[in-house]
Amino acid sequence: MSIADIIRQLAKTGNPLGCIVCKVTAVDKSARTVDVEPVNEEAPILACNLQADQKATVGIVQYPRIGSFVVVGFSSDGAAGMVLLCEDVESVEIVIKDKDTSSIVMTEDGIVMNNGTLDGLIKINELTEKLNNLVSEVNAFVSKYNSHTHSVVGHATATATPATATNVSEFNKSDYENLKVKQ
Repeated sequence: MSIADIIRQLAKTGNPLGCIVCKVTAVDKSARTVDVEPVNEEAPILACNLQADQKATVGIVQYPRIGSFVVVGFSSDGAAGMVLLCEDVESVEIVIKDKDTSSIVMTEDGIVMNNGTLDGLIKINELTEKLNNLVSEVNAFVSKYNSHTHSVVGHATATATPATATNVSEFNKSDYENLKVKQ
């Protein structure tokens, strides 16, 4: 064994690099960290990273649910723990540029895109049905209008007024549906 090998052997720490399964005990969304307890009953690991840079406001972050299991890996020096896999998540946040223009936050309550500035998503089939019901009512009115005649006092025969209104076309959801976004 060379001197370099002996020095490497002496420099080894008691904690080998690798991964450990843990249970989540606390979540800090502002710091983008979690506290966990290893299932093998070792000491708790505090402030495990959920993202490479906790100060970042962009990227993909999974916030695990308290009480769920995660796999924690360690940096090469063994000092920092980072969550690699989550069993169950409370929410997932995806931010491309900033929260107002390119973001998706998913929770059990629903999905909010771009901070929800455009309100709720349209139910395309229900909208098309309501619009086409309105078209039917307008077309019925047009038909009655076009077939209506006036009787003129003092004349023996009435004449129909010329048809001046035309029917309205039905709506087709493919004219306004974006197939790249579905629910």
